Amino acid sequence: MLEKCNPGTITKIETDRKNRFKYGFMVLGVCIEGFNTIIRQVIVVDATHLKSKTKGVVLVIVCKDGNDMIYPLAFGFANFECSKSWIWFLKQLRGVILQPERMFIISDRHTDISNGMKAIFPDVAHGFCVYHLANNLKQHCRKRGDVINLYYRATYAYRVEEFNCLMVKMKSIHSKVHDELVEVGIQKFSRVHYPRKRYHMMTTNIAESMNFYLLAIWKLPITYIVEFIRYLLRRWFHDHRCNVKETPIFLTQDTD
Repeated sequence: MLEKCNPGTITKIETDRKNRFKYGFMVLGVCIEGFNTIIRQVIVVDATHLKSKTKGVVLVIVCKDGNDMIYPLAFGFANFECSKSWIWFLKQLRGVILQPERMFIISDRHTDISNGMKAIFPDVAHGFCVYHLANNLKQHCRKRGDVINLYYRATYAYRVEEFNCLMVKMKSIHSKVHDELVEVGIQKFSRVHYPRKRYHMMTTNIAESMNFYLLAIWKLPITYIVEFIRYLLRRWFHDHRCNVKETPIFLTQDTD
């Protein structure tokens, strides 16, 4: 029904041997059409746990539109968050994206997400949320705000020389943090070393904002969640379309 009433929409469901729900995938036609044509190719992936009787997790992929507003791309549902569920979900996502090699994917350092990336998107740049990475580093340098400050300055540096200088300084005052960052991979968090355009999207905040906005429905059955998401996105796109019609110039409101 969802595909019939929403042209271009793709939904997939996988069950186990006993025909019980295992995985689900949903991307509305209007969402994927916009992403493949005009949206910046930077996506953020995250997961949140359902609060319903049957439990499970929701896998969320969002990006930003030209007005710097949250642009939901795809949603997935799984009985557990694990490498297999992320691999299945990302495989469905890759099937609807026209030029996946142009993308940049941002996530936290969850091992299951990294495994899914390696399996399905080995040719796509993958970076970590700098905020989550900072929280991991704080385990090694509690009450050392100067070290975390150096980390953030290095992360947002625009010049290689500036980045190198900050990393040398960090190594001199806390070599363990420096070594962990090198082990993580400089290209995973440093803006100046990103292999592809990441623009100013450095964290997974937009995915967490989406999860927080939908927090009240996570205790409902999956069928109700799907219907609410469909209704919400339809309302958002309608409101955006009305705003565009009232805009006298080609630039977005944020750019103007």
